[in-house]
Order: sequence, then C-alpha cells, then structure tokens
Amino acid sequence: MPQKQLPLAQWLPYKEDRNARHGGRSFYFFDLDDNILQMDTKIFLFHKETNEEIEISSAELAQNMKSIGKQGKYADYYIHRNDAIGSYRNFQDRRILPWDSRKNAKQAIEHDLNSALEKPEWEWHGPSWNHFFYAVLNGRPVSIITARGHNPRTIKRALNILYEKRFLHRKPNILTIYPVSNPKVRRKLGDPGLNKAIALLKKEALLKSVEIAFKKYGKNPHHRFGVSDDDPLNIKEITATLVEIKKKYPQNAFFVIDTSEGKVQKTEIFEDHLIHSEKIELVDALNYRLFDF
Repeated sequence: MPQKQLPLAQWLPYKEDRNARHGGRSFYFFDLDDNILQMDTKIFLFHKETNEEIEISSAELAQNMKSIGKQGKYADYYIHRNDAIGSYRNFQDRRILPWDSRKNAKQAIEHDLNSALEKPEWEWHGPSWNHFFYAVLNGRPVSIITARGHNPRTIKRALNILYEKRFLHRKPNILTIYPVSNPKVRRKLGDPGLNKAIALLKKEALLKSVEIAFKKYGKNPHHRFGVSDDDPLNIKEITATLVEIKKKYPQNAFFVIDTSEGKVQKTEIFEDHLIHSEKIELVDALNYRLFDF
C-alpha cells in the first residue's frame, strides 16, 4: 500500500517561482501512472489456444513481463497488441458512439480515476502526488509524459476531475501532454512507422517539452526544470537526457526528482557531474523543499 503523504494544502503557503523576480519559471514534468496516481486500470492477457481473457494489474504485468508466454502462471497467455481490442485497450481511447449513454461516453481513464477517488486518498496517491499538488497549487507549468495512448484532451479531462472533486485547488497549468503510445502523438515525435520504443518516445517528448517551454515563456536563463518519476530505470534515462539538455542550455537549472522506494531525492544536473540531495521519506513534512526548485 502507498505511504500516506501529508496533505500539503493544510500547511503549505503559496510560493512564487524561485526566480520570479528575474522572470524565471519553474517547470514540472511528470509521468502519470504509479507516479502521480495509482489507478486500477486493467490489462488483459489472452490464452494461446482459446483466446480467453484474464485481467491483471499494471503491477502484476511489471512483475511477470519477462515470463508471460514462457513460464510460470502466465506461460499459456500472450499480450495482444491491437489497440482497440487487445491487452492495453483501457490505456487507449475507444470510439464513442452517438447513442452511448452519458456514463458510457467517458473513456476508461475517466472511469478508473473516478473509481480510485472513492477510496481513501493514500490509496490513490502516487509517490509524486505531493510534487504534483505543489506544482498545481502554485500555478507552475506542468507537462505530463505518459506511456498511455489516449488523446491528450482525454488526459486533460481526467486531470480536471481532480479539480472538480476538490482534490486540487485549481486546474493544472498545462504546458504539454504527451501520451506517447497515441498514433498521432507518435508521428509528432518522429515515429511515422509507429515502431519506436516507448523510452525513446518519452525522451523525445521531454526534449520537445523543454523547447515548448522556451518558446512560450522565452529563453530566460532563470527558467528551472524538474522531472519526477518513481521508476529507477526511467530515472536513469531521464538523467541522461537532462545532461544532453544541460549542455545545450548550460545557464538553466535542471533537476530529477526520484520518488522510488518510498523516498524522495532531488538531483541537480550539471554537464559533467550530478549533485544528489539526501533521500528522505515521502511522509516527511519537509519534503516540499526537495520539489521546490
């Protein structure tokens, strides 16, 4: 079960961007699933002989990914790659028909989020929830870079549910939304053949988000960027990408916020070295100092 994080709204004052007096903005980039939010979006495995479906969670998939179809309890099952009817169909938008009821006119992510919000908050808070809440509370420009394949507008609607149900005090100030499995988004990220690895697409989305930030808010050397993730492998890739970006924009500050293993650590990126903060518990009331940059 996720650790219960301190509700920031009960004690955290509004804070301007760190370099606001110089016109600088602080930009926050997030993964979505198992990072900001813990949603019970089901994945479907198909039996090799009968094509019968079974449901598993994203956590179960991660634990068994290498053995599916080969050995263990999922040896007789396979991952169906068709977006509309396959294993990951709940991570994509489905076609809404004119005669669908209002309830059925919602996408899977909206249903899953509404279901999650009926649970105690600490059950649906991802490890980066406090970081996200802090960024939204303070009007920071926010980017969402996710492996999902929904239309970006669907992701935005889902995030606005958090505001409508008063889990956020304002709507997120969206800079970019990149659901990198979406075919149109893939093409925008330089993948016309729809065959690039998700990690490469996420890297391209990060690069583009930084460029869009400079285009929208100006090439100010006082802009600061932070990327939050809970997956150690993603953290490694993000760090390498930010080193590349730092070399292009050496006057700007770049940070990785690592929320893996129930702790939080901020790493500042330099061209030839990294500076790591101390790792502290997510429940520590002082952890906002690590995600305020």
